[in-house]
Amino acid sequence: MAAVKPELAEVLAVRAAFTRVIPPEFEDSNGHMNVMHYFRLHGEAMWQMHHRMGYGLMGGAGLFASEQHLTYFREVLVGHEVSVHVCDLGRTDKAVHGISYLVNRTIGEIANSFEFLSVNVDLASRRPAALPDQVAEVLDESIARTRALGFGPEHGVLELRPVATPVHD
Repeated sequence: MAAVKPELAEVLAVRAAFTRVIPPEFEDSNGHMNVMHYFRLHGEAMWQMHHRMGYGLMGGAGLFASEQHLTYFREVLVGHEVSVHVCDLGRTDKAVHGISYLVNRTIGEIANSFEFLSVNVDLASRRPAALPDQVAEVLDESIARTRALGFGPEHGVLELRPVATPVHD
């Protein structure tokens, strides 16, 4: 299945996690922002999202990356202003599906998308665990806002599936 690429105006309707100007140290030998910095910017937006969900306040649980898919549409150059917009697309009792868009505000284009599946993990047992009620509520509200803007699971190529829990004898 091919992902649906939204229009710029649709992405800009989603609250930006932050806006930043790309510094010279992000440039690679091709004269544009290196791929590792796309990960860095999306990762920073994810941490901000996790904090807003309450992860920094409750301890004992964390979202672990399970699967990621990046798509590049336009390059980003040093000095360009960018913003990152995170959309929660769905969840199960233990996992979250979302997509994040990096917008190049200088040229008015979506530069890339970062789709993710994350699994809630109990940090003591290091095993998948149900999302805390407080986090699930915040996620449900975020998913509803995202869907009201017209975003849904079809915007990506990943899909939620049950998380297998290891059986120990």
